[in-house]
Amino acid sequence: MARNLKYLWFFFVLVLLSFSSSHQTRAPAPLLKESKDVVHESMMETARKVLKASIQRQAGKPSEPKRLSPGGPDPRHH
Repeated sequence: MARNLKYLWFFFVLVLLSFSSSHQTRAPAPLLKESKDVVHESMMETARKVLKASIQRQAGKPSEPKRLSPGGPDPRHH
């Protein structure tokens, strides 16, 4: 009898888990046009800043290396 009770509880838990995994969430409300415009302007401003910083980094001699030399052989290398 106790064994059947364990199976019953196991089945009950499985049913509850299946209901919880199939639960649908409501889709978010659509953004208002004004908020879309604000988000778009904010993203454009960020893109402008990133592009400007990238252009400033690229300024200078094209053949000038941007990396620093390690300064000599590393005895622990290989």
